[in-house]
Amino acid sequence: MPASANGHARSVGNRSAVIDRILAVTGEEAERVGLDHIRMGEIAARAKVSRASLYRYFASKTELVRAYTLREIDAMFAACDRQRDDDFEARSAAMLGNSIVGLREHPVFGEVFALNDRDVLRSTLTSGEATAHARELVLERINGSVRAGEIELGQFESLVLGELLSRLVVSLASAPETIVRLETESDAREFAEQYLIPLIRAHAVERQPENESAAQPQRG
Repeated sequence: MPASANGHARSVGNRSAVIDRILAVTGEEAERVGLDHIRMGEIAARAKVSRASLYRYFASKTELVRAYTLREIDAMFAACDRQRDDDFEARSAAMLGNSIVGLREHPVFGEVFALNDRDVLRSTLTSGEATAHARELVLERINGSVRAGEIELGQFESLVLGELLSRLVVSLASAPETIVRLETESDAREFAEQYLIPLIRAHAVERQPENESAAQPQRG
């Protein structure tokens, strides 16, 4: 590899490492004082970057909070992916249930929900960008099952389900509990199996493996 290419790769790697460090510190500070009260100067000092460098990466506190929110959404879906089930519906129920509880128990967003801080929610999880990002992540998983031949679902139906399910997860995570118990992952998964999976089932046809014996020609 040419020296210039090596230098570029190192530069990209260094930038990524700095951003990861800044976002990790942002999470720690948000746990300590709340997302609405983090200060750019404190973030820069704790991340060991200058204020000028911080503002080169994130032009404003709003942009920093946005990046932190999207990173946490990515991490939540990655955690769900590690708990894979072979069955499409079981996998979907686990993803939805774990997402609901994951948001409620999140050290930063869980506190936002507990305080019912609508201003912070509007700038983070219920913002248009965060909602769109979560929808795309749900859609990726639905389309992956379509491509794998697990289910049959049209493009429009996939888009609608992605939108609906992502919004339902945030709504259920943020709403105070009434008659719906969502205290544990088991509670949330059971709720998803009973009420959310039927939304998918109503539009998707789950493809069953062909019966090999039935495929054999009949002998006279």
